[in-house]
Amino acid sequence: MLDAAQVQEVEVPFGIEEIFFSRTDGRGVIEAGNSVFQRVSGYPWERLINAPHKLIRHPEMPKGVFHLFWERIKAGQPTGAYVCNSSSDGRFYWVFAVIVPQESGYLSVRIKPTSEMLYKVKEVYAELRTAETKGRTPAESAESLVQRLAEHGFPSYDSFQARALATEVQNRERQLGGAGTSRSETLAAAEAADQIEIALNGMQSMFAEALRIALNLRIAASQLGELGRPVSAISDNYALLANDMVDWLNTRALDETIGFGGIARSVSENLFLLNSADLLSEMAEAFAKDESLGEGDASAEQARLNAMAADYGEKAEECQIRTMRQAATVDSHLAEMRKHVTALNSIRMLCRIEGATLRHTGVSLDEIGSQLDGFQDEIGRRLVGITSLGQQVQWTTSHALSHQKRRA
Repeated sequence: MLDAAQVQEVEVPFGIEEIFFSRTDGRGVIEAGNSVFQRVSGYPWERLINAPHKLIRHPEMPKGVFHLFWERIKAGQPTGAYVCNSSSDGRFYWVFAVIVPQESGYLSVRIKPTSEMLYKVKEVYAELRTAETKGRTPAESAESLVQRLAEHGFPSYDSFQARALATEVQNRERQLGGAGTSRSETLAAAEAADQIEIALNGMQSMFAEALRIALNLRIAASQLGELGRPVSAISDNYALLANDMVDWLNTRALDETIGFGGIARSVSENLFLLNSADLLSEMAEAFAKDESLGEGDASAEQARLNAMAADYGEKAEECQIRTMRQAATVDSHLAEMRKHVTALNSIRMLCRIEGATLRHTGVSLDEIGSQLDGFQDEIGRRLVGITSLGQQVQWTTSHALSHQKRRA
């Protein structure tokens, strides 16, 4: 017979085809659920109904995760998260949960996660939990979670939840005998848009280095006296253009309305809503076969789920239209970026020319010229990468919209 510690290492089995449902009031008190939820939790209905949903919370789950998604759903934002739950006998089971705010509270649909992303999330959660045992607050832990996800290539939690849900849905579809290509173009667009945002954020820090190079130029100019006036002018112009580039990145390129930041947000929102709508519709269909509902009426739950699925489908379509409009501006953003980079390159060439005319003075600009060369080469490589990603966003977004219209 297993002792309590050994029981906690045992996973509750359930099928990948199964889908969980529960509905709570605004305080998180359970008002209804489906048979999968009841069976896997191991509690009888009389223990589940009118109990707080945290009844099934696993003690090893970081508090920061719950802090983050409670903050989100209280603000009316549908939210997805990997969650480890605990059954009545102490065993564990993982789900990917989609939590949907509604007028009277919240409802949640959950599926079995099977992608490699789950293993990465487990590592992050373990780190968060360790820090919490040492005094980190839930709010601090939530902030740390977002930071750790950014290190894994997700510039926002919206990006993470959208790509995680899409990946889990595709994996599930493949394991159930499907092609596993649902929303694949929208997922590709989201990944490309996120990479652009990450690349542009990286360019911001690079321009801090450009300003340091400009300062070195000014120091060299001061050593030359009157002969250094052209070098000083080059330094000032380079610093001015670098600052202009930073301002452009902040106010245009990364803007959440008109820039790449907006494209990334729109694509992620669209991806999450589409997959959430699919799961809500599937759950509504499953109620027709469910014989154990606890408190609740199957037809009422079906109607509620179908209404939410339809609402999310309409919102996803709005996101698609907005994304297409934003994607159409990619070329102009890239042209503006190339103009800035070309201007910086021209000043770099002037520095090289001026350095050659000053060799007789004993003050060499070769090292600074090499720094400018390296900086310019790196900016050029990043620009090529961003251009390629921008074209990918445009192409995949266009094809995803066409595919979605055919599905409709």
